[in-house]
Amino acid sequence: MVCVSLSVFHVPKFPTAWLQAFDACTVAVQGNLVITTPNMHFVPEFHHFDAEVLQARADGRFGVIDCFQWPQAYDDTFCHAACIPRKESFPCPHPLHWAWFTPTPDDLKPIPGNSFPVGTLASDKVDGLQSLFKLAEQRLRDYRKVHPDRGQVIYGRLLSLRHAVARLKSHPLTFRDLLIFITDAQRLFLDIYSYFDWTLIAQPLTTSGLRHNVRGKWMGAFVQSSDVCEKLFCAGVPVWYVRASAYIPPSMAVVEPVLLTHPDHIIISMYAEGRKVRPFEVIHRGPGGRDRHVHICRLYAGTTHLDPEAAIPQPSSSSNPGAKVSNSIEARPARPAPSGESRNKWQDPDTPYLPPLNLHWEAAMKIAIKDQSRIHTPYVIDRGYRFPEPALLIGPKLAERLQVYLVNWLACRALWVGRVDHDPPRTYPTPQLWRNFLGSVPSAQPQSHREKDPDRKGLTATEKRKQVMRELFGDDVLESQGDVFSPDGVVEFRGEQFSVASLTNPSALLAQKVTWELFELGFRYELRDLDRHLAQRRWRDDPAGCEQLLHGIFPGDAGLVMWSELFPLEHYRLWDNTLQGCLPYVENFRRLLCDWDGVPPLLVTPLTLDNFTDTKSWEVKRVAMAFYVQTFFDHFGRPPIIPHSLPMQS
Repeated sequence: MVCVSLSVFHVPKFPTAWLQAFDACTVAVQGNLVITTPNMHFVPEFHHFDAEVLQARADGRFGVIDCFQWPQAYDDTFCHAACIPRKESFPCPHPLHWAWFTPTPDDLKPIPGNSFPVGTLASDKVDGLQSLFKLAEQRLRDYRKVHPDRGQVIYGRLLSLRHAVARLKSHPLTFRDLLIFITDAQRLFLDIYSYFDWTLIAQPLTTSGLRHNVRGKWMGAFVQSSDVCEKLFCAGVPVWYVRASAYIPPSMAVVEPVLLTHPDHIIISMYAEGRKVRPFEVIHRGPGGRDRHVHICRLYAGTTHLDPEAAIPQPSSSSNPGAKVSNSIEARPARPAPSGESRNKWQDPDTPYLPPLNLHWEAAMKIAIKDQSRIHTPYVIDRGYRFPEPALLIGPKLAERLQVYLVNWLACRALWVGRVDHDPPRTYPTPQLWRNFLGSVPSAQPQSHREKDPDRKGLTATEKRKQVMRELFGDDVLESQGDVFSPDGVVEFRGEQFSVASLTNPSALLAQKVTWELFELGFRYELRDLDRHLAQRRWRDDPAGCEQLLHGIFPGDAGLVMWSELFPLEHYRLWDNTLQGCLPYVENFRRLLCDWDGVPPLLVTPLTLDNFTDTKSWEVKRVAMAFYVQTFFDHFGRPPIIPHSLPMQS
């Protein structure tokens, strides 16, 4: 490589105000490249041509190739990236400083009665991130006053930001996941904010032909085109012009040769917990440019956006066994139907521990055509159970076994709810795997004693328990976790704590509340996965809109997640006692089903206050439930988990 020396540049004696776009307020050399800027007093190191790995680092960000941390090459598709705010320009207590807040383990508030390392983000930090959403929302509102017919794409980003903040407010997360969800929200905000700065401030100035003062609070961009350099220079955007030395004109004015500014403050180390390095997954490999920017702007965690590539190369190292796999339905291997299930799953067993049936859902289960020839094979959707079957949870006849089942579920409930929502396992558990886990008990025997037994054959009960836990939760959680619960400990459910001993003989009301929630959770996430399969194109084209529609079927701001709020005392959403109360939820459910093949004609007509009568409500619910149950069976080959009525409180 031929290197250029700074000594070849001569410093003239005139003010920087005289400089043109192709002159150099400062100039630096990087290898055989000469980088000049007409409006900044430093030259950042340029990371563009080498094929680099795009992977979240220890702080959840993407290191020096992250456009939200360091200037990158200009791209016409993402021109607003040049207007991303610079962190150092907005220190605390400026409202924008939350866009670069990095959490510490102290910001993860543990969940009472939970022995796993999961918690929620501290409320003051949630408020800080919520303030970013409100700021972005206000900017969109102001923008639409000027451009009422524009802003739909950025509105989708705003919806994603709202979901991201709501998730941080209410979802149970490990610290590793918390870190990623926070940086996802911050990138969304900065993307929205820079879009409005570019559209409302910078872009109109690019065609003015006049030079405007540089806005040093913007990130700026590297350019390799003289036309783009001129355009950004006139708009007051920080710009660095990258050229080979052969293209530097002798007449170029140079004010000050400088050394490159290196991104020494940017974290590039991998995430670790204690001495164990747990790197995040690689989502892209390649040089700088449009492809890299596309991946940086996608949500790194969660399931709002699927990766556009059919396959993303993963490191060959075995040091990251817990790496996530693609969330696409097609990536999940299908399994044969579980054997040994003698119970009729099309109807509830007769037990006081299950909540009452809903009439519409009960009728839908009865009239479903259960002919095996209807089933779409080979199976594409993972047929495992997202959550334990409620009937399985209360299946044990012995009181002590029922206690173990309930305690095991309540102890892992928060962790599992969060995992199903944003980090699903490679395959969902079978009923037998759930049975193995829920029925296992902590061992009081020391590990060292068990290891000294030379005559034992096969796995001990403790080893079997750990094997089941590993299948459910992965090695990383298992290594930091002993037993799921302590016999003299407590577990928590919906704000109430229960001693393990008290669950030897649980009340029917508590069991009904726990199983009612399982029915709800199972339905929500089976609906999500079925819709993603049947409406793949819609999810690919408008993932944020799809999430909004799906979440709109259920109340609250937590999306599909439910675990910490107080238990409802009266029917709501689809089953609200008033027509006006249930209308928006029924309408959203109808709209979602309309994207599926074979939708009944009755569901095609939108529901409004004018046509939504008691009779219409009954008919639409009856047809919608029946269509859902039949479609689910046709693709899963088993009965769905269906919602139930609320338990009787007396």
